[in-house]
Amino acid sequence: MRALSASDLLDAWELGAVQSPAQRALTLLAAACPEAGEDELAALAVGRRDRGLLMLREILFGPALAVLALCPACGASLEAQVLISDLADPTSPPPSATPHETSVDGYRVTFRLPASRDLASMSPTDAPAVLRHRLLTLCVLEARDESGAVVSVDALPAPVVAGIAGAMAAADPGADVQLDLTCAACAHRWPAVFDIAAVLWREINAWAERTLREVHGLAQAYGWREADVLALSPTRRQVYLELSRS
Repeated sequence: MRALSASDLLDAWELGAVQSPAQRALTLLAAACPEAGEDELAALAVGRRDRGLLMLREILFGPALAVLALCPACGASLEAQVLISDLADPTSPPPSATPHETSVDGYRVTFRLPASRDLASMSPTDAPAVLRHRLLTLCVLEARDESGAVVSVDALPAPVVAGIAGAMAAADPGADVQLDLTCAACAHRWPAVFDIAAVLWREINAWAERTLREVHGLAQAYGWREADVLALSPTRRQVYLELSRS
């Protein structure tokens, strides 16, 4: 994974602005990992994709990030500082790409882990239940009942479906990162889902808007091209902006 120049990051941001959240994640990884092919990145298990996004976030914005949340008990705002190293252990083995098996209530199910391409192929406007069913249909390779007969995903009982989901989560723990938060106002504790793809995109979007405002200001003041402004370090950009306003 490489560090992205300001120009490279703006290119990825512009492309991702019209994509779904899952497609944006792959666009960012492709920009940071030019040596990896599109198919290779799309085949990554979600936990491995998110580990890559965490690494990219640390390269771009540093090892710590602020998490904002609302307490579900009293509604108070909470801001917590989280280290990237606490969210993903770089020494832990990546999830296996080979099929997995699980047994639930006499049913034997062979499945693969959800891949990045699976998420990218789905519409974010679909209901969560529809998305879960489509993901299950894509990832269950075979299911057999107590008699050994092959059954379809639609015929699986709800407890079996829940068991498959649990087995997938256990096989790819990095795909479902949760933060243990405590409200300073009422001491309520709760687990909050942490979505690195969404968090990183919000940060990149804010950075891009801020950077383009800087380009606009310096272009107006000095007649510089966008490439000239982006070639400057952030520190020099700020100094020139301050000088242009004096």
